[in-house]
Amino acid sequence: MSELWKLGVTFLIALILGYSGVILSFLLGPKRPNKEKLEPYESGVKPGKWPKGRLAVKYFLIALIFLIFDVEAILLFPWALHVGDLKVLAALEGGFFILVLLVGYVYAWGKGAIRWL
Repeated sequence: MSELWKLGVTFLIALILGYSGVILSFLLGPKRPNKEKLEPYESGVKPGKWPKGRLAVKYFLIALIFLIFDVEAILLFPWALHVGDLKVLAALEGGFFILVLLVGYVYAWGKGAIRWL
């Protein structure tokens, strides 16, 4: 518990840096609102205007696969910190985890989910 203050200080610095950039941008940035800037905008498509034909879901598949592998990579970080303490058992568990990741990656690749076009 005595080492948690370092995490708190890091979190506080991250909050201060993040919010200071937003606040400084708001205070120092130009303010020239017009009708076009005040309209809702999302992903380059104005609300109510849908493309004709089918929507491609390739982007969403790539995003979901990235999310899955990203979360699993985050789970490897705490494991890597303690692998030296646990020795053989931790190495076997980590190897199995990476093997499962590899099987999932090969499966997604084989199904063509990773191909962009």
